[in-house]
Amino acid sequence: MAVRYYDEALLNKIKNWVIDPKMNIVGPSDARQFFAINSDRDKDKPMKLPSIVLSRDNYCEIINPNKQALSYDGSHVAATENKSAILNAIPIRLSYELNIYTRYFAEADEYARNFAFNLINYPSVDINIPYQDANIPHRSTIKLNNRITDNSGQSGRLAPDQYCRISLNFDINDAYLFSIPVLYNYDMYDENHIYIYNDISNKIEEVIDK
Repeated sequence: MAVRYYDEALLNKIKNWVIDPKMNIVGPSDARQFFAINSDRDKDKPMKLPSIVLSRDNYCEIINPNKQALSYDGSHVAATENKSAILNAIPIRLSYELNIYTRYFAEADEYARNFAFNLINYPSVDINIPYQDANIPHRSTIKLNNRITDNSGQSGRLAPDQYCRISLNFDINDAYLFSIPVLYNYDMYDENHIYIYNDISNKIEEVIDK
């Protein structure tokens, strides 16, 4: 669905903000298995802290599920005499949670403060949409939710040590699902037939009655 490009861009952005070489940073692809992975890797020893876990809701919201020109006749990103590449898109909203795990509250509180400033002051998320040997750049914007939550009381235990957990939630409201079909330009083979190519491998013949 191309959602992974946003996940990777956010994860890289967070890694660039963190200067502590001992910080364990986990992205959405591993977030659901975070505790299991650490338990297996460390053989049930207490998890190494601090850790930052970026997770994404297990759904993405299609903002407008109706057919629009953008979804089937978007931007022409490349063209030759015979073919055109069209960048089609469907607007979606992605919701994320950034969890900060530390041994002590003061440390988690400091990280949360720094992340709040960075997410507000540097909200851009740049992704590259791969197309053959080229990348098409796209920029979206992070919108930080208005609550920072101390979830330490809900944390339980990390066998056997306790930990603090502070959570920041944010959305990307201008994300997209992308598609880049390659269309053959119209070719008039005779006066009654036009051949329209919907992608690089399929040809649809449309007979025009005159």
